[in-house]
Order: sequence, then C-alpha cells, then structure tokens
Amino acid sequence: MKRFSRAIARFIERRPWWILVIIALLSGAAAPGVTLLESSTGFESLVSPSSDLWQDNARYEEQFGGDSIAILLEGRQEDIFSVDNLAVLDQFEQEFSQDERYRSVLGPLTVLQAAIEEAERMRQDIQTQIFLAQEAAASEAREAAAAMGLSEAEQEQAAEEAQARVLEEFQPQIEQMQLIGEPSLDNQQFIDAVLYDEEGALIPEMESFIPDYWHALISVTPQGNMPDSEALQAATDIEDFFAAHPLTEVTITVVAATKLVNAISTSLGNNIMILLVLALAVMVLVLVLIFRVRWRLLSLLMVGISALWTFGLMGYLSIPLTMATMAVLPILIGLGIDYSIQFHNRYQEELIRNKSVGEAITTSLSSMFPIVGIALVATIIGFITLYISEVPMIRDFGVALAVGIVLSYLAALFLLHSIVYIADKRAPIKQLRKESSEASDRIERILGRVAKVAIRGTLPIFLVALVFGIAGGVVDHWLPRNTDFEELMPQDITELREVRDLRQILGSGGEVLFMIEADDAASPEVLNWLEGYQEEVLAVHPELISVNSLAVLVSDAAGGVIPSEQEIEAILDGTPSPYLELLLSSDRTMASASFNIEYISLDETHQLLQAMESEAEPPSGVEISSVGSLALGASTVDAVVGKRLTMNLICLGAVFIVLLLVYRRLSSAIFIIVPVGAVIAWSSLDMYLIGIPLNPLTAVLGVIIIGICTEFMVLLIGRYDEEKKRGLKPYEAMVTAISKMGRAIVTTALTTLGGFGVLIVSNFVMVRDFGIATILGVFLCLIITIAVMPGIIVWFDNWRGKRLAKL
Repeated sequence: MKRFSRAIARFIERRPWWILVIIALLSGAAAPGVTLLESSTGFESLVSPSSDLWQDNARYEEQFGGDSIAILLEGRQEDIFSVDNLAVLDQFEQEFSQDERYRSVLGPLTVLQAAIEEAERMRQDIQTQIFLAQEAAASEAREAAAAMGLSEAEQEQAAEEAQARVLEEFQPQIEQMQLIGEPSLDNQQFIDAVLYDEEGALIPEMESFIPDYWHALISVTPQGNMPDSEALQAATDIEDFFAAHPLTEVTITVVAATKLVNAISTSLGNNIMILLVLALAVMVLVLVLIFRVRWRLLSLLMVGISALWTFGLMGYLSIPLTMATMAVLPILIGLGIDYSIQFHNRYQEELIRNKSVGEAITTSLSSMFPIVGIALVATIIGFITLYISEVPMIRDFGVALAVGIVLSYLAALFLLHSIVYIADKRAPIKQLRKESSEASDRIERILGRVAKVAIRGTLPIFLVALVFGIAGGVVDHWLPRNTDFEELMPQDITELREVRDLRQILGSGGEVLFMIEADDAASPEVLNWLEGYQEEVLAVHPELISVNSLAVLVSDAAGGVIPSEQEIEAILDGTPSPYLELLLSSDRTMASASFNIEYISLDETHQLLQAMESEAEPPSGVEISSVGSLALGASTVDAVVGKRLTMNLICLGAVFIVLLLVYRRLSSAIFIIVPVGAVIAWSSLDMYLIGIPLNPLTAVLGVIIIGICTEFMVLLIGRYDEEKKRGLKPYEAMVTAISKMGRAIVTTALTTLGGFGVLIVSNFVMVRDFGIATILGVFLCLIITIAVMPGIIVWFDNWRGKRLAKL
C-alpha cells in the first residue's frame, strides 16, 4: 500500500500540470451532464415500478384514469349559473372532452346537459303522444259521425273537436313546457327549473357538484399513467383556458395533486440553493478561523469540483433529481470536505519534518492514503446499503452519495496535492515550516489537554456514555412520527392553501381507492359482498366518511338492495356512461370503490389501508387491492420511516464486516462500530428530548451518522496505531494522535456543523428538523471520537499488554 501511495506522490510531483489539465477536461465534460438532470416529483421516485402496488395502480389508472383535477368555482349561485358563464363552461367541456389527455369532465353542466337531452326527449315524446292521440280521436270521431249519417263537413268538424279535446287533456304538460321555455343553456328559466325543485332546494343530482351556495365543483379525470410533466401540463392547460375565458363575477381555482407536488419540489430546490450559499459562507468562516494553514480554502474548491462531477454523472446516468437526491449536495459538501481537510492537515504537519514540499507530500500520502482509504470504503459500504431500500429515490440517494464521496476523495488526492505542490514548491521550506508550526501549536496544545482529560476520566465518561446509550435505545421506540407532509412544508405555498380550502369546502380529506377484480365485478355475488364490506368498514373506522362504488349505484337505484342479475343489467344500461366508466371497466372484470376520509397523516393512512384490506375477506375468485395516491404515499412513508431500524442494522453490519476484513482484528472493528451505534442511540435520545419527530429525512440520519462517525474513528485508530509503531506507549500515542489529527477532525466537524446548521433557518419543517438532528449527530460523533473512545482504547491496550506480559 505504501509503495502504491508513494508512486501516486511521485506522479503528482512530476506531472502536476497534467493533473490540472485532466481535472479541467473532466469538469468541462461534467458540466453538460448537469444540464441533463431531470426532476422526478411523481410516485415513480417513491414506489418501485416492479412492486405489486405500482402494478396494481397502473392497471387501475389504465381503466379509470389518474388523480382527478378539481376546478373550484367560487361566487354566488346565480352568477355561477348565469347564461354567459354557462356558455364558457360549455365551451370548456366540449374542448377538453375531445382532448385525448382527459378521460372525463363531470360537473353541474353534465347534469344540465343531461336535463336538456331529457327535456328534448320528453318534448318530442309529448308531441308524439299528442299527435297519435289526436289522430286516433279524429279517426274515431269521423267513424262515429259517418255511422250517424253526417256529411263529410260535419265529420271533419267532429274530428277537429275531438283533436281539440285531446289538446286540452295535454294542456298541463304543454303549459309546463311553455313555463320553462326552450331546453337550452341560453334559457335562464330552464336552468333554474333544472337546478331547483318546487321548494327552491337543489335537486339531489346537483349536491355532489354544489357543496354550498358559494361554490360549485367540476371534476376532470385525466388519462391514467401520465408522466409527471404531462400531468402538470394537463392541469396548467385548464388554468390557461380559464385565464383566457374568465367567468363573470366568479373565481376559478384549479386544484391538482401534481400542482402541489411540483410546487413543493420547486420550493425545496430554491430553498436548498439559498441554504447552500449560506452554508458555503459559514464553511469559509470556519476554515479561515480554525484551519489556519496556507491555501485553507482549497478544501471547498475540491468539494465543489467533486459536486460538479457527481451531478454531471447523475445527468449522464439519468439519475433524477428528487426530494432525496436534492439533499445530496449539502450532505456531500459536509462529508466530502473531510478528505481534503485530512490530506491538507497531514501535509502541513509533514512540512515541519521534511526537507521539501515533494517529500512532505510523499510522506503525507504514505501515511494518510491507506487510512483515509479505509474510511472511504467503509463509508461507501454504508451508503450503498441504502440501495436495498424499497424506495427508488432512497436508492438513488445512496448511490449518489457513494459516488460523490469517491469523487471527493479523488479530487482531494490528486487535485489538492497538485495545487499545493505548484503553489508551495518555490517557497522557502523554512518559511513553510514556520507557518505550519505556528498554525498548529495552539490547537495541538488544546487538543492534547482534552485527550489527557478524556483518558484520565475513562471510567466516569464511559458510564455516562453507557447510560445515555441505553436510554437512547429505549426511547428510540418512543420517537414520534410526523408523516403529515403538509406540516413538513412551508405553510405559505399557494397550492397547499388551495388544497386545504377545497378540503374544508368538501368536508373531506381525500379518497382511499380500492380495485376489485373478478370474472364479473357486477355480479350479484360480488355486489352483495361489496355492500356488506362497505357497511362494515364504515361502522368500524370513524375516519371513513362515505363511499362511492358500483354497489352503491346499484343499491340506490334498486331501493336499497342488490337486485337480481337482470335488474342489475337494466340499471347499468340506464346509467350514463360518464358515471359508469368511473366505477366499472368495459369488460366488467374490474370495479372501483372510493372511500372519502377525514384528513389524517400518511402513517395513519397506511394503518387504515392495512386494516381495511385485512377485513375485506372477499369471495373466492374476487381480489381487492388498495390503489391511488394515498396508498402510494403511505407505502413510501412506511418503507422509509417504518424500516429505519432495519436499515441502520444492515448498514452497521455491512460496515463491520468490511472493517473486519480490512483490519483482521476484532478489537479494531469493534472499537469503530460500537461508538457508531452509540452515537445513533444518543441521537435518538436527543431527538426525543428536544421533540424532533421522525420524518422521511430524519429517518435516514442513522446512515449519515454511520458514514461520519466511521470515518472519524478510522482516522483516530489509524493515527493511534501509527504512533504506537513509532514506539510510543498507548497513553502517549493517543495524546499525540488526537493533538495531531484532531485539528482536522475538529475542522471537519465544525464545517459540517456550519453547513448543516444553516438548515435550521429553512422554512421547510422537514429540512429544519433534519438540520437540527444532523448537527446533533455530527457533534456527538466528534465527542465520542475525542472524548469517549480514546480512554477506552488506551485502557484496553494497557489491559491486553499486561495480560500478554503474564503469558
């Protein structure tokens, strides 16, 4: 390993400009890749397309369409249903019903159009009845007159009188038609007659579209399985139509889930960019004040270049920008900067002991290359374990972080040393030694004192750490969960306010959808079971408000019961296709059941769906599956938050195995992995005491802690072993190790703390809580590295030395 590291050092010394040119070319090649990055805000980033839930939902949407787009009309009813406004709504329905992107458009106009068709049909029926009745009456009158021997003129007069009597009989119907006038959207009198009954109340058919006097609702169902961009454009086009054709005295609001998701993604991206600028400013300040070496800001340049490479590679590999991968940048800056600081710090140290810059770089790399390499491999393994997650964006998050820290390591290894060599090789070595010594003396003395105190107080420090660790393990199971995405985002997002307003108007928090599959989903057997199931779950689960399904449609039409097969067929034949298509597939093998629910968190939704599926007990040959946005979202939260402990254990196990293979000493692997687990437990205790809940971001905190703490401990043990090989006893070796490499660890911790610290000012509650939790985690990693483990390691080596001496 040392031979390889020395070869790298010689290459850097001989070809620094080559390296700079290669780095510049790679950066230039990476830049176009960044422009290829595409955001993914839909459920494909949350649920694996190969999962049963995704496949079920895809089949459901193919039959019944995607998430509906709500068009909320706000104004007085007389304004909403004015002739002029209805003309605009009619134009909208005609245009968008013909657009292939939309499956159906249902609203008050649907009822009015059906009423117009029914009125026209009734008018024609009445006219036909009058004509037939008059013809029959005239014929009978003529025959009777002829039998009486009357003349033809008298016969015609009798026929006319008979026709007049028929007309008088139909006079009530004629007057009713005349009263409401021509059945048309241009006829306000007709519109009012359709909307209201004789007592002035809304007709039942309108109640689902007119929740109150001030609001009306139009529901547009887009085609299913649309890409995110197309779904967003479908909602935007509706907004554009009403912007170009505004309604008089009526406000239009288009509410769509895709709009909210896009708004969250955009706001999060903008928020992270602002926080990133603040984080860089804080890191610069920390490096200037704490890391008092020549070219101290080079570390930021290294991590900036590695970030460019990482995101460029993501663009070329088509790894999308999601809510998780957006967080890679600040995390990468916080973690990746450590490699540059460690290499730079050791180079400054070696300047004091070596005769030239080249020798200092060679000696530094010989010592640091294997140690930092071990830390790198262990961290990579930890992040790669995220790839076993069921959530695609978490897998992408792990891969991006693993690639990012590798590139950060390579940038620190080659670019930083090349720049330092070019910049320092002409400077007098005495001046470099003096500057390095002056920069190191003060902080080394402070860290040396800290190490001595920590080693002398091993027992009480260990006991305190143990108590905190046990307490953290206990309260970890008590950590509250916050899976209410609305509470985790900025409250001033317009789209969020629109969703909440619609929810309040409708008195519903959304819909949970179920797909029922059978050979004949409209058979009496299936409908009887479905009706009973609906009644049972509505009685058991108070969060369920109402249900809409084929069983409800048939039962309501049949007077509250499921009728015979023939009657069911008649009911289905008489149901308008726009309504029936939302409940039953054309081949009758699939039906939909939607339950309106109160607004609850996704965690509660997940539990509700699990309970409802377990309570279904469908007949043989019938399957029921939860589908829809709420089911997809709920499954994601469970996969991220609910399986957090499993993910942490797998990650710890993988890192432990790697360390065991590298060190081939059980004690070294244990001394690294145990403090990592302890910090995870401490973090849980702190989160519990402060009141930070688990959310989709804080749930992956354990993996980040594993990466940071593993690196710190590998560096500590590596330097400690190095000093022991130089002949120092455990106590002196540990004090020297902490005083020499502690500056780099402290600087890394402080820059990382500063970088994550700015997340506290985020207006995203989820990001803010993640920032607080990460600050605590990094701080605890620092504490256990320089204050807890040194004494334990020294005690163990002294104990082992005494034991070996007795043998």
